[in-house]
Amino acid sequence: MKGRNTYHFRESIIILLKTKWIGPYLILPPMLAFMVYAEAYLSAHGITGIFTMEQRTVLAIWNGSLLLTLIAGIKSCLFFSGIWESSWFRNSLALPVSKSSGFWGPFLAVLSVVSVIFILTTGAVLAALPEPGRFSVFQIIAESYIPVVWAVSMGAFLGLLTTGTAGSIFFTALLLIGFLAGLPIARLPEWLFVIIPPVGRIMTLGLVFPQGLIQTAILIIHSIAVLMLGRLLYSIGSKRR
Repeated sequence: MKGRNTYHFRESIIILLKTKWIGPYLILPPMLAFMVYAEAYLSAHGITGIFTMEQRTVLAIWNGSLLLTLIAGIKSCLFFSGIWESSWFRNSLALPVSKSSGFWGPFLAVLSVVSVIFILTTGAVLAALPEPGRFSVFQIIAESYIPVVWAVSMGAFLGLLTTGTAGSIFFTALLLIGFLAGLPIARLPEWLFVIIPPVGRIMTLGLVFPQGLIQTAILIIHSIAVLMLGRLLYSIGSKRR
């Protein structure tokens, strides 16, 4: 992307790097590193239940992913709602820049920042573990990254559909439903798991083939669907301005 196609991306990055947006993300890596180290120490000394390295690794990575998904979803709703309603953004549409970049620029900016935080968080978790697990860590990392992408996509959609506060509340409720529905105690019809974001199911079935792959694919479809709906709402709204 060059020139007029990167204007909104660059401006969004500048806004995102301010303390009020980036601050909540930066506490995740050290907090999770401490949690993982404490859990490993307590388990090794028999104070808590004995977990295998595989179980500790999966749990630690998913703890980080779910916390980041929650923060990313809430902050995305607030950010997108605020930026697209701002006078700066409305004025930018009169500049000789691509109108479509007004949607994709902020989205890619948020996704880039959140992806960097995800890498830092996952790296902190793996560094806190005493030894690598004997299974596909890459698979778990890839699967736990999809909910983060879904959170940013949902934030972009809700940021256009409603206010930042209302979007944040709706997103939090949807994430909670998606998490609880995937727990073994949940007894729901299978067709509901196509509608409900399968965040919990990816967590519990991630290493099971092909169920884990199917649930991951469903959440990817959810992400694409809400992102395209958001792009449609943005296109309709920008034509009215």
